[in-house]
Amino acid sequence: MDVAEAIVKILEESNVKHIFGHPGEQIIPFYSVLKDSDIKHILMRHEQGAIHAADGYARTSGDFGVCVSTAGPGALNLTMGLATAFKDSVPMLVFTGDNSISEDSNSKDNFQDIDIKSVFQSITFKSFYPSDRESAIMNVKEAVETIQNEPKGPIHINLPKNVLLDENIQSFINNLNLEKIYSPNFEYNQLNSVISEIKNAKKPLILVGAGVFWGKAIDVLKKFVEINNIPMVHTYHTKSILKDSNMDLGLVGIRGTKMANYAFNNADLIIVLGSRLSERTIATDGDLSVNKTELFDFKRNKSKNKAKIITVNIDKKALCGDLTIHGDVSVVLKELNSLNKITDSIYDSWLDEIYKLNQNYVIEDLDSENIPIKPQVAIKIILESFKENIIVNDAGSHTTWVNLLSEIYSNEKLIYSGSMAPMGYGLPAACGASIAKNVQKNDEKIVLINGDGGFQMNVQELATIASNNLSILIIVLNNSQLGIIRQWEELLADDLRYEVDLENPDFIKLANSYGIEGETVSSKEGLELAIKNLKLDKPYLLEVLIDEEDIPVQ
Repeated sequence: MDVAEAIVKILEESNVKHIFGHPGEQIIPFYSVLKDSDIKHILMRHEQGAIHAADGYARTSGDFGVCVSTAGPGALNLTMGLATAFKDSVPMLVFTGDNSISEDSNSKDNFQDIDIKSVFQSITFKSFYPSDRESAIMNVKEAVETIQNEPKGPIHINLPKNVLLDENIQSFINNLNLEKIYSPNFEYNQLNSVISEIKNAKKPLILVGAGVFWGKAIDVLKKFVEINNIPMVHTYHTKSILKDSNMDLGLVGIRGTKMANYAFNNADLIIVLGSRLSERTIATDGDLSVNKTELFDFKRNKSKNKAKIITVNIDKKALCGDLTIHGDVSVVLKELNSLNKITDSIYDSWLDEIYKLNQNYVIEDLDSENIPIKPQVAIKIILESFKENIIVNDAGSHTTWVNLLSEIYSNEKLIYSGSMAPMGYGLPAACGASIAKNVQKNDEKIVLINGDGGFQMNVQELATIASNNLSILIIVLNNSQLGIIRQWEELLADDLRYEVDLENPDFIKLANSYGIEGETVSSKEGLELAIKNLKLDKPYLLEVLIDEEDIPVQ
């Protein structure tokens, strides 16, 4: 047995089912073992595609994703996906191969050598650089246990080729301490104070972040909300987490609902569960220009309404406010639920005050019959048609319409990058989401909404979709431009329209070249008919020609 075999065995025992990657010279020893393992490798056509696919897999399944690349260029191609996962706290294991360690290993003039540690250190939760067989195996073991218990973001492990090939490990394996390496340093000593604050609150509010999803705390949250009748708001990444609860007031912050933002601004107690408080969350008046001073003041409990703030998070860096618990959201909620109803307050007047603002967004031209179709009309039809399915969203002007309209049409699952928002995320993320859906054996369909610009940034992953026969509906909204950039240019100067108009290929012929069928529509009626006739048992590309349209910028 060599180190590569030991690593794959650890992954198998950790219930890893899929790895997304692209092979290369320095990582071949890992691939030679992976070939005969129970783990299925998904060959992506670009390393950025591999890490975005692992990201989409994780966000869909609730388990950590895994991706792998070779050294140098392969590793550097992961940086966009690493930054995306890091900003959104998406748990994944990221393996990179590296040149063999030698006496001149400090030199960076060798073929494909690069100081990857300096590149990755600011975009990973943890990063390991083992130089021998023992540290490599122990680092992988620690990484797996950490990410299973503290899903804060991506963990990177760099594996030199000669370390992977080291066969002198049997005695080390035989003597390996099989006890858990991971030992959380959580503190729950503020729990009684939290209970006291909830008892005394007259206008409490729960803010739900992605930590509730990663901590598998959805059911205990639902029970807590139902028992105590406390309303909740959510961040971008926890949409419809309690889809059947009338206590969910909707998205808070930028593009938030009126109810959610009103409750946030008028609560006397805000319980923040598994969320970092970002400027997009506290900007409840729609102002995108929240500065660092305002954000810092809010975290020091100098919010406009002087609400007391409680935060619960496994990440110490996310803790702020009057009371903080560095710990697992699920553990805290289970403890609170064991007390049954915490307070005698009914909160009826508080809820009545909020529900008076129960109004949908007012979005113009939703019934327009324009040809080509307006983007908000196209997205309305798409979201209405696929309410019970998984929507994967790329970055671009269409992202704003999807976020606004998904609140109105109550779409169940929305996957996209909210903090980094890279163009080109959608197509590979949809691959990962589709693989995860197949593992879970559910009937949800994967619907990808792409702009024409973002679609072409990772268009090569059409090959991945075709070769794996992934039943993804790929929707390309085509207005032959970088719409949001055009809008920002024109806001800067009326006559500024520079390098934003696109000369696009024939997207249907492009899809056909990969063996994927498709069609083009340009009207409301044509889109409705195309969706009605779809058979989503195989990949399909639907190009929608849309009108030039400005989005709400606040």
